[in-house]
Amino acid sequence: MLPNIDVRIANMIKAIEQVVLPALPKSERLARDQAMLVAGHLRMITGQWKNALRFEQVTLDALIGLADKLSGIVAEPFAGELAKAAECARAADRGNIDGLEAAYTALGHVIDNAILGGPDHVPLPQAAVDALFDYGSRNAQLERTWFKAIGFDPDRAELPEIADVL
Repeated sequence: MLPNIDVRIANMIKAIEQVVLPALPKSERLARDQAMLVAGHLRMITGQWKNALRFEQVTLDALIGLADKLSGIVAEPFAGELAKAAECARAADRGNIDGLEAAYTALGHVIDNAILGGPDHVPLPQAAVDALFDYGSRNAQLERTWFKAIGFDPDRAELPEIADVL
């Protein structure tokens, strides 16, 4: 029987912390810092990987919601481009992380173009600005929770568990 992903990651962390770090001279501060960074990221991945597909689904759904909202607010050609891109994103394979990420990236580029107003820099209506702020505030908690294991968020103890926000 093959070891599961959690066991494999734990073994990588153990190798870094118990073999690699002790073998590095104290004077090699950068190498030691990088090894600890790798171990830290592996710990974070341990808490994320089982929820990664759902995270990508929720993230894409939120962006589709923003595109839908903006397409009813902004002028053409942006409204049509947003509607078309949202439909393409809806068609993404919900079971494929790479497909979800590609759909998110493609839709994000269309949203960015609408926000920037294209080459003519058409200003956004206030309702679009409000929609962007609403999206940003809702998405911020999801992203803060997703990355709370890094330890940088001063309020990380108050953030919910990943499964709870998904």
